[in-house]
Amino acid sequence: MKNTKLAKAIAIAVTGATLSLGVASTASAHVMYNTRIGGGTDGWTTTLGNGGGGTQIPWLGTTSAGADLPFGYAGGAPLNWAVAIHHAGQSSTVSAAQAAIDYSGAVVDLDTSDGAWGSWPSGTPGVSQGWGHHTDMALIRSEIDTDVQITVSSVDGIVDNYGMTLFTGMETSTGSFARHQAWNVGYVSGVFEDPAMGDNPFGGSGLTYTTHGDESVLTFHALANQTYTLYLGGNEVGGAGFGDIGGYSVNVSAVPVPAAAWLFGTGLIGLVSMGRRKLAIA
Repeated sequence: MKNTKLAKAIAIAVTGATLSLGVASTASAHVMYNTRIGGGTDGWTTTLGNGGGGTQIPWLGTTSAGADLPFGYAGGAPLNWAVAIHHAGQSSTVSAAQAAIDYSGAVVDLDTSDGAWGSWPSGTPGVSQGWGHHTDMALIRSEIDTDVQITVSSVDGIVDNYGMTLFTGMETSTGSFARHQAWNVGYVSGVFEDPAMGDNPFGGSGLTYTTHGDESVLTFHALANQTYTLYLGGNEVGGAGFGDIGGYSVNVSAVPVPAAAWLFGTGLIGLVSMGRRKLAIA
């Protein structure tokens, strides 16, 4: 009888852990957007662009009614969006359509070129390169230690594959920012990936290479309260196309399993210990 009660208690603990994971997975993270529209080289944070002057372009989702930038960003690089992860299991969608839903019809400019992160010119993969002009840039910060998965997809079918490079830190230079240049020159997936592993590929300072992915998905472990910078662009693997601009959607998910598993394991050990004590007394 006592063993049966212990089994029921464990079953209840399992059910509770499962329900907790289900609830956590539906939570939404906090997404912020740059409201600058058009102009080809999008994402500048001031009206004078890479000159670093003029007035600040308002943001959606930051404090002070958009008068500040995400996470105290003060660099000279462009910045398109940012995600703040508050709890394990949070998931957020970053897109123009979602911005309109979350911010009462707001319009934001989220697009990238088919060859912004990298491309393989037809017949000459050895001279492949991306282009900085249409590479979108974002910040991600979590309040907890968690694994984070970033998945990018097209909203209009123009770009069919995406590349991403993740850096630890934020760009910190306050002068001009050299984004109008090639990068990832000579990159060949699985063969020669060194070009994607450098710090500060467009100049400036403050970015330390962390990881990259060239098939629309990137997973990394985020440390609590550490800011990460994401460079995102079309990766036209196997094609010669460059220059077509398409909209995209990003899902940023914090994986809750490690923390939930730890809590469940702790509870399970406690239940087993309690059961053993009761059996010993009997």
